[in-house]
This record gives sequence, C-alpha cells and structure tokens, in this order.
Amino acid sequence: MTDNEKRAAILGLDTLERKVGLYGSVLALVVALATQLGGVLNPNLAVSQSLAPLKGHICSSAKLTYDKSTGKCTGKLPYPLEHWVIGLVLLLAFAAAMLITVRIGRRGPLGFVALMTGFAFETQVGILGFPFIAAGGWLLIRAWRVQRYGSTTASKANPTGEKRPPATRPARPAKSKKTKATAPTGPAPNKRYTPKAQRKKRAPATPPGS
Repeated sequence: MTDNEKRAAILGLDTLERKVGLYGSVLALVVALATQLGGVLNPNLAVSQSLAPLKGHICSSAKLTYDKSTGKCTGKLPYPLEHWVIGLVLLLAFAAAMLITVRIGRRGPLGFVALMTGFAFETQVGILGFPFIAAGGWLLIRAWRVQRYGSTTASKANPTGEKRPPATRPARPAKSKKTKATAPTGPAPNKRYTPKAQRKKRAPATPPGS
C-alpha cells in the first residue's frame, strides 16, 4: 500500500462507522417527518405551549391560563405555519448532511455533523436528539485516537489497540503432604551396650549337725 492508501484507510470510515452513519441519517429523516410534517399539513394543530404573561398576569389568549407556580401562561395553541416549515427544512438539512458525510467517507466530518445534528434535534424535538449526540461523540473520540495512536481502539494503556488475552494467574505450587513423624516408643538400641553380668546364686546353707 502507498502512503496515500494507508492514510485513507486510517482516516476513512470502517464498516461499523459507515452503518452508524447510514442508520443515523435514516433515523433523522424519520424523526423530522414524524414531528414536523403533521404541523405543515395541518397548521391549525394545537400543541401545548408555555408563554410569558402580559402585564398584570394577563395571558395573550383566552385559551391560556396563568399558572402561579411557574409564573407563565400554559395551554394549547396552534403554531404559525412558518414554525413547522422552518423546523422541517432544518431537520431534513441535517439528515442530508449526515448522508453526504457518509458518502465522503471521513470519520471526523461525520462525527462533527452527527454532533451538530443532535444539538439541532434537541432544540426541536427534545430527547430524540440524544442518540445523535452520543454517536457524534463516539465518532470524534475514535477520530482523535487515530490521530494520536493510529488506531480507533487504541488508548494510553494499549497504544496498538490490539486485543490482548486476559492475564493468567501463575499456577500455585502443589502443597506436599507432610508426613507426621511417629514418636519413638523407647530408647534406640546401642551397639556398645554391654549386658550386666548375672549374679551367681548362693547355695542354701546346711544346718549344723546334719
């Protein structure tokens, strides 16, 4: 491989990252249509809103009621058509940007676009933007690892990024069974032991006059 081919292999998307980008762009398209298209087709759609009151705790619409705990007027009102059109165009633009960066095949731009898509979706549809933020952060971390270590799975503790087998514990030496020493039953025989001389038995004394 030439130097340019190696550089393209390092900075380009792998199979997993490409799938994340494609699925993310499709998810962005679905979320954009599901959350904004209904308002475009039906501008009179009433949605929950929380607006600041006018002077003297007076709400701007009779459909809103003043909430003392929050200090705002809450209720359901329709948004103007421009609100839905701008939201739909904005979210579709980010979905298309993700698809374009996948086609380009660069890890860094895809991570940045996914992160910005998450922030844009969070302002429009709330928690549905979190998956894009997580995917963008993951891609940017992998791009940083490639720039520093040359591998997407490398780290400071493992600069090469290779999977290492788990460390095996050294085998403990087998404990030898200790044999119990038997206590001696008596003194050890001595080869130099000389037996005592036996005493001669005295003959019985004869009575006098026998």
